[in-house]
Amino acid sequence: MIVIHIALINNHGIPYLQVMENYSIIENGKTKYKKRPVKNLGPLSRFNDGQPNFLNRLRESFKKGNPIIDGLDDLLGGLEQDVVIKISRLDVDACALQPKNIGFFVLDSLYDSLGVYDALVQYKSDSKIKYDLNGLAKLLVFGRVLEPHSKQGTFQRRNGYLFNVCRSDSLVEVYRALDLLNVNTDAIQRRMNFKIKNTIGRSTELCFYDVTNYYFEIGLNDSDILDDNGNVLSMGLRKKGVSKQKRSKPIVQMGLFIDNNGIPMAYRLFPGNENDQKTLRPALEKTIDEMKLGRVIVVADGGLNGGANIAALLDRGNGYIVAKSVNKSDKEVKRWILDESGYAWNKDGTFKSKSMVRSRKIKDAQGNTRQITEKLVCFWSKKHYERECHESEKLIKQLEAVVADPSKLTLKNQQKKIGKFLVEQQVDKNTGEILDAQKHISIDPAKVKEYLDLMGYYTIMTSEITKDDREIISKYRGLSRIEDSFRITKSNLEGRPVFVRTPEHIQAHFLICFIALTMIRLIQYRILKYLGKDTIGEDGWESGLSARRIQEALADWEADVLPGGYCRLCKPSEDLKLIFDAFGVNGDIRLPSLKDLRQLKYAFDKADWS
Repeated sequence: MIVIHIALINNHGIPYLQVMENYSIIENGKTKYKKRPVKNLGPLSRFNDGQPNFLNRLRESFKKGNPIIDGLDDLLGGLEQDVVIKISRLDVDACALQPKNIGFFVLDSLYDSLGVYDALVQYKSDSKIKYDLNGLAKLLVFGRVLEPHSKQGTFQRRNGYLFNVCRSDSLVEVYRALDLLNVNTDAIQRRMNFKIKNTIGRSTELCFYDVTNYYFEIGLNDSDILDDNGNVLSMGLRKKGVSKQKRSKPIVQMGLFIDNNGIPMAYRLFPGNENDQKTLRPALEKTIDEMKLGRVIVVADGGLNGGANIAALLDRGNGYIVAKSVNKSDKEVKRWILDESGYAWNKDGTFKSKSMVRSRKIKDAQGNTRQITEKLVCFWSKKHYERECHESEKLIKQLEAVVADPSKLTLKNQQKKIGKFLVEQQVDKNTGEILDAQKHISIDPAKVKEYLDLMGYYTIMTSEITKDDREIISKYRGLSRIEDSFRITKSNLEGRPVFVRTPEHIQAHFLICFIALTMIRLIQYRILKYLGKDTIGEDGWESGLSARRIQEALADWEADVLPGGYCRLCKPSEDLKLIFDAFGVNGDIRLPSLKDLRQLKYAFDKADWS
């Protein structure tokens, strides 16, 4: 009789779910009973819904053939009548086998292929560093993908890989490695760009740029370092600013560039109180310019469309595609937007667009007035209109209520978004005659009508005058891929919270996140290419494998070393099989030896990831 256990083990201090089975062998005429893993499910925290008696409910659902977590159906399908299913709670010490991760085979291949190894080997050679700099860097990057933790927590899990990732046994060396990763931040980004450019190719016609920020659980800003005359030598990095998460904590700003395939190109950190507008120019100078990519068209949102940025782009021979808020446009442009003449509609009447070429004046960073010629593209989308109506439903109701009954205008709603629709006059309290007596606040119906009329409209400014309107709109919409990159960095890679505090270690932390993000994107790119799909398609990365599914597939691919030098592998998931196929590697091997697994790792090292 086979007994299947869903074991809750203690894996380096982390509660971990694993499917195991009892089996027996006969040695010297005696029957011996052993346990072996059938499938690794992952950390308990990934599945626990927070409700009471989770393990008991899991047991009952498993017995009934309808498990409350994914990943068990394939086991249920092959069970015979004499199989007993039960829940057991084990400690890792009670089990003779301890699974080791082999999903890092894929990451190790990418790490070397991106040139990070080469850059650090060169630096280590020049600096005569004795400790395992590359091994520690790999450990931190792999941990960020497979099981994000603090730097200390990642170091404590260094023995969780089948083959050693690093040779260091000193936590102090982790922080020394962070210092040196900071020193090599620019060199590593340049090397990664060179490698990507010469393998899959950098599509640099378009370069997407956006800014986000990360908050820190501290109360005060970092201090600036001043000279004897009070001049700023070095600005503090963690400072209070406009937080994307609406936090009142000090933040750090990150500017990120991605290419037309959605693969990261470069990033730059800025103090938290730095205005988004002011990040683009230094980010260009320190990253894109140094990479010598030729002419690029920078795509950015409305927060980066200032004259100084546009002048800097044009002076470098580059182009731009940037949003412009319709509500912040001048009266002449608003009249043009609302004028129905010139619009081209699609067949089902859900989208229209038009454009005009115009000259306008801007001011560069030095305050000089410049005359430029650009195309202004306007489009209206029913989908955007309905979304804006939903988002503005409460505001619209407030406006309608106040227009119908001015007495409902209160100080509270004056201070909110409704304030921009108010008009202020000097009137006589008794007669209503306009005097210098006291202020009278009321709703401006014309402003309300204009706001409602402009819902669903977007405008884009671009230097690319000869490009088709629909092409410009399509390229601008690609900016959503950089927002997805920010989301992955913050959530999947747990770039926030940040458990380091010095500027050098903060810089190194985000370099680690940047490398990890690039690895995930390259895996996704290779999968989409294998499936014959486009990374810039409407569904983007999600039409292949999401970042979360890639992380889980690699984290769950483990092996146990059996007596005699053989290994038992977890059954590959369908997602893992897709990764194998995308890289052209046969990962379906049964009871391999350690030598076989080294050869499998070598197969990934030599795989075509272009």
